[in-house]
Amino acid sequence: MKPTDTLERDVVVSSRVRLARNYRDIPFAPSMNRDWAQETIRRAVDALAGEKDVYHLIRIGNLTNAQRKQLVEHHLISYDLLKFAETSAALIGRQDTISVMVNEEDHLRIQGLLPGLQSEKAAELVFELDDILGRDNNYAFDPQLGFLTSCPTNVGTGMRASTMLHLPALSKIGKLSAVLQAISKLGLTVRGIYGEGSEAQGNLYQLSNQVTLGRSEDDMLKTLTAATMQVVAFERNAREVLSKKDTVLLEDRLMRSYGQIANARILSSKEFMGRYSDLRLAASMGYIDMSYEFIDALMMDAQDGSLSIDENGELTERELNIRRANFVRSKLN
Repeated sequence: MKPTDTLERDVVVSSRVRLARNYRDIPFAPSMNRDWAQETIRRAVDALAGEKDVYHLIRIGNLTNAQRKQLVEHHLISYDLLKFAETSAALIGRQDTISVMVNEEDHLRIQGLLPGLQSEKAAELVFELDDILGRDNNYAFDPQLGFLTSCPTNVGTGMRASTMLHLPALSKIGKLSAVLQAISKLGLTVRGIYGEGSEAQGNLYQLSNQVTLGRSEDDMLKTLTAATMQVVAFERNAREVLSKKDTVLLEDRLMRSYGQIANARILSSKEFMGRYSDLRLAASMGYIDMSYEFIDALMMDAQDGSLSIDENGELTERELNIRRANFVRSKLN
């Protein structure tokens, strides 16, 4: 098996930390009108205007459907932000590793996203930005409850920390459900690739904290990291089991999958995500010399929004599938 790195990239695709914040003197989302929404955007933009990092303001209402999808596919915004497209915005900075969603469910959703297992570093990014955004504008805060949010499940720290995990071997040997159930007893939850309510495509799962009240940020991060490392160990063991059972058969299956994705002329999104998972597993087993950075970037760029970003109109499903196959083939060959 290919040696692992210090970021556990063979299993951990990325780490994300997100803070929910609301201004004390502005109505929360359910009661907010367009004027208040514009004021929230103005405050966020003004707070970041003098920072060394340049933050690019994107008004969601000004984007095409493809542009909106692309931002979601690259995990820079959530699908929920699109529900408030006419009054919402995003501030993207630091090489797409940090972003601020404005006027989603809360006034501000501050997010740090880094490759591999880097939850603590992602937290440092968002805490630093949190201080800047709240410097001249007081947040809604209760001495007993902590930060106040639109949804009661975020009250307290307002922090959601998660890791994106690639778990093909656990799924293959039928142990995934048992492992995830055991993890849930630690106060963690498992979601799909784009968060709550989304599917687990490509054997990708988000592991995140459930509780934000009554626990410190440091405690939540340590629990997440420890649980992630447990799942990493289980997945690596499962990969060893698959390899020892029949190394030639496993390599043959993965390399056939590689050959198919590298030569396909029509490639659906569902099929692509399955082939992506095989490609990533093949790299982790040392069957192909391909970086995780390349494979994960390929996965995001081969989604529907990214593929149709240059089109004025919507592409048909067949057109998307042909374009996806052409794009993937050009990258792999």
